[in-house]
Amino acid sequence: MNEAGSQMKVLWRGSTTQRIRLASGLILFVFAATHFLNHALGLVSLDAMIAFDGWRVAVIRSVPGTLVLLAAFLAHMILSIMKLSRRRTLRMPAWEAGQIALGLMIPVLLVPHIVNTRVSAVLFGINTTYPYELLRIWPSAIDIQTVLMLVVWIHGCIGVHFWLRLSSFYQRTTPVLLALAVLLPFAAFTGISVQGRAISSAIAEPKSFAAFKADTKWPDPATQTRITTLRDRAQIATLALILVILAGIALRLLLQRRARNLLVRYVAGPQVKTQAGPTLLEISRANGIPHMSVCGGRGRCSTCRVLVMTAQSGLSPPGPAELATLRAIKAGPGIRLACQARPLVDVTVMPLLRVGAAPNPVHPLTQQLTHDDSSGVEQDLAVLFVDMRGFTALTERKLPFDVVFILNRFFATVGQPVYDMGGWISNYAGDGMIALFSGESGLDAACRAALLAASRIDEAVASLNAEIADELQSPIGIAMGLHAGPHVMGRVGYRESQSLSVIGLAMNVASRLEAMAKAAGVQIALSAEVAACAGLDVTDFHTEQREVRGLNEAIPVVFIPKARDIALKLRTPLAA
Repeated sequence: MNEAGSQMKVLWRGSTTQRIRLASGLILFVFAATHFLNHALGLVSLDAMIAFDGWRVAVIRSVPGTLVLLAAFLAHMILSIMKLSRRRTLRMPAWEAGQIALGLMIPVLLVPHIVNTRVSAVLFGINTTYPYELLRIWPSAIDIQTVLMLVVWIHGCIGVHFWLRLSSFYQRTTPVLLALAVLLPFAAFTGISVQGRAISSAIAEPKSFAAFKADTKWPDPATQTRITTLRDRAQIATLALILVILAGIALRLLLQRRARNLLVRYVAGPQVKTQAGPTLLEISRANGIPHMSVCGGRGRCSTCRVLVMTAQSGLSPPGPAELATLRAIKAGPGIRLACQARPLVDVTVMPLLRVGAAPNPVHPLTQQLTHDDSSGVEQDLAVLFVDMRGFTALTERKLPFDVVFILNRFFATVGQPVYDMGGWISNYAGDGMIALFSGESGLDAACRAALLAASRIDEAVASLNAEIADELQSPIGIAMGLHAGPHVMGRVGYRESQSLSVIGLAMNVASRLEAMAKAAGVQIALSAEVAACAGLDVTDFHTEQREVRGLNEAIPVVFIPKARDIALKLRTPLAA
């Protein structure tokens, strides 16, 4: 299966209910997008708006179009409310809470618009043409119409973003799609404003307005009163229904807090009381226990998975969506997705993937460049390139969510020794990173710090491999290149796009050395110059002259199979 097919399979993974909710949401999003585009054509002309609206109405007001749109609206609304009603905790990521809040606002804001347009046309025979709708909106109702447009659009964009965010196509096109997501509602509002003013001016005379009313079958006062009454009652009923649903959910949450009769134990963590019903992920969130979940608890990734230490019968049986994901990662016995598994009796579980560590500190040199207006700082630096080996094979066997998680775990694992030894991370590139070291007492100290960091990186990656052995078909390998020399650190770029960059020959040499290490099948290749500066005894390591692109002459390069051996060969170890 090619990459596109594999990604689509992951994007559409889920239960039948999830797929219906997703498909109905996409139908409504397309409907909203074409509606906004119709409004935006007001920037061209009223005729353009009417022509596009004629095509759009021919589709959505046909019998098949009406049935599809109505079914999508009802399915999405009902299934979303059902999902909300099944929640056992209101703790959730901010984006999810925002999407839910906006989704609950949509029916309340949308009902008056539906009554004023489609219902008025069907029940009262009004010819709800585009000019008619524009005149109804502009200017008295433009504020509420704008709020409705933004609420619908933001709700839909959040859903699409968190559905597609880890697909390679979406990552490549994010800037373009973001620009369109911002420009389309702005253009729609502007189009309404332009043509609303134009129509208001065109019918300013009583004779023109009378002709307009006759053409659109403008409602008389009695009909308008009936429309207004129907609109207000429908909106109040919709609001009341939503409030009743929310009150019911709140009452159930309150009652379930008093009925905690199950015990969930976390290995090397707390134990909490709960009740039958919530998933393990909901239990973690409700009790403030950090628990990884990239896809938002939809069963499309496996980052929330746990090892069940007690009998499997103590949890709800896995559904089709969970089984598909577990098969995709070749999960062993006892592995369940926390977002799908619901405890039925007391259980003991161990989350298999930990939440990332706290942010690393900012190095003084980079902080100086951030706040200083100088054009650059010259500094002797040791440059360490670190690359993950076998990354391509890993991406072919893992879900996109899991690849991102493992990559972040790898960067956290190799990054911590860098910061522990006084260095900092300059850049990430794919499956590799660049670490820099600047010793206060000169380049010798910087080289020793970089070598000790490399030694600790080897040990840290070995620990990571042991921790996530079940997730890997083969252990994660590393290749490193190390060189040192003078560099210029400065802010490069234009205006807001400026970023900190490090420029120097040693940067290029270290990159070439990392490639040599990978080709030689060793963990690190470093220049003999770095070894001499650091006081590293290279007697037991292979050294040979190598041509390095960018250098006029070949240099001696030291190849070290296991970086952990470096610490034992440093004559003057750096105090950690």
